[in-house]
Amino acid sequence: MAEPNVLQPLGLRSRLPLGVQVAAGIGGLLCLIALTVAVAMLLVLGLRSDQAQLQDHSVPYASAVAAAALGAKGIANDERGYLMTSDRQFVVQLESSIPKTRVAFAAAWVAADGHAQRSAIAGARSGFERWIAVVRREIARYAAGDTEDAVAVAMGSGRAMRKSYEDSLARAQALADNALRSDQDSVASASSRSVTILLACLLAALVIGIGVALWVMRTILGPVYALLRLFGDLPQSSTPGHEAR
Repeated sequence: MAEPNVLQPLGLRSRLPLGVQVAAGIGGLLCLIALTVAVAMLLVLGLRSDQAQLQDHSVPYASAVAAAALGAKGIANDERGYLMTSDRQFVVQLESSIPKTRVAFAAAWVAADGHAQRSAIAGARSGFERWIAVVRREIARYAAGDTEDAVAVAMGSGRAMRKSYEDSLARAQALADNALRSDQDSVASASSRSVTILLACLLAALVIGIGVALWVMRTILGPVYALLRLFGDLPQSSTPGHEAR
């Protein structure tokens, strides 16, 4: 008569080899850790993209538009100051402000993102240049002694051109403010979302990792414990009707 297989009661015949089970458990845990790291990297890259949009376009565009508006306003003040006082110092300040304002317009054009921003700043810059040409004619006429005509031009066509470019500049400023606010909200939202997703992934990895570790320990120690009991290395638990003598 064939001897019974002592491992059959332990249910080990149908299982994979122990080494394969342990390797599968540890491999699954490592895959889970790798997946968590990959998710974290994707979240960081997405956050960097939002920050790059904010730093490379929205902030420089808004700053350049604000600088152009400030420079143009200073030129308008110097224009009025000269027409009211005949002080040539206002003309010197005006001429020194024109190149700086042009640089600000150019910087806004470079930083502009999309057709709307480029169109707004292009319209404001072309209107500014037309207005500067009128201002210089006013100053030339005023310096030549034709003060009444110079003031009339300043209050008529010059004022209309200034209002036109100021409207275009106001649209550019509104677009800059909206883009800046939108990108800031996007960065804040992406940051909060990334932290939440990363914490959830880490928590899931921790829970599943603990489960895998317990399963591996049970897979290794369970058969060992059963074999030790089978060969009598561990004391048998007392059964009903059997009393220690």
